[in-house]
Amino acid sequence: MAQLYSNHLTAAAVIGDLAKIRYLIDQGAEISARGDDEVTPLMGAAMAGNGDVVTLLLDEGANVRIRDVHGQTVIKLALDHGQSHIAQALADRHPDMVITDPRLPKGEAWLRAQFRSITDHVKDDSSKPNTALVERLISGNLGPVENRNASDVYWEHIGLCLIGNRPLDIKRNYSKDLRQCRMGTFNRFFEGHNGIRQSIELLHSKLPTTQYDIVETVVRQTNITDGWVTERWGYYDPENQIQVTDGIDTFLIENSKIVVKWANYTVEDKLDDPQSVYEKIGFRPSRDDS
Repeated sequence: MAQLYSNHLTAAAVIGDLAKIRYLIDQGAEISARGDDEVTPLMGAAMAGNGDVVTLLLDEGANVRIRDVHGQTVIKLALDHGQSHIAQALADRHPDMVITDPRLPKGEAWLRAQFRSITDHVKDDSSKPNTALVERLISGNLGPVENRNASDVYWEHIGLCLIGNRPLDIKRNYSKDLRQCRMGTFNRFFEGHNGIRQSIELLHSKLPTTQYDIVETVVRQTNITDGWVTERWGYYDPENQIQVTDGIDTFLIENSKIVVKWANYTVEDKLDDPQSVYEKIGFRPSRDDS
């Protein structure tokens, strides 16, 4: 019954029926549940541009950090549907929330800071992200998919993951014949685009944000469109009291697409002091990271 009420709540949020929303909440509708359409009532209201509904749902305790099945935030979904005023209002109401979408000023500043930190930590100059690629990520004008080198494919993948645009990352950067293995917390094997979507949902079930620390990356080109990449990373989330200290991913890239991905990470439901975690993963926080 609660799921049925939640479906009705999302439908009411989309059309802006405040009276029905209040009634359904009183009847026990789960205010932050994803309905059969895989979006929460808050997402539905934000995409529809119903500011009064967004305010009501937030006042009633709606969770603004929940992602949809594709790993997208309510802010991204609002921006995708042309509701920039809703997205900005959500950001303003939650000043401590990490905003990753560069279509908002705070998101652009965050993404630039992330890539500055990445550039500082990647020791091999030939493996560092291209500054022109960062500008393309921020502008949204990514250019053609064909004839990209392994570095651009990998760093675009990283950028779109940080932003939270997983659907575009899958479309542009992953082969339809992808083979992926996730070790550590999940120990699962996935194939193709449907497989990567499943793995993303699992990832965000444990790691609610995209703010992770790249410690080192090595990119090697084998020809114009092929190469391999290995990345060392960690995750430190004081708000949710979780951490990852053993993150390491390896990619095989052919014809400008990721064809094989091996990922290892163990999500720990604890939080050690930051200095010991950063020492363990080899991360040196900069001013932008603190």
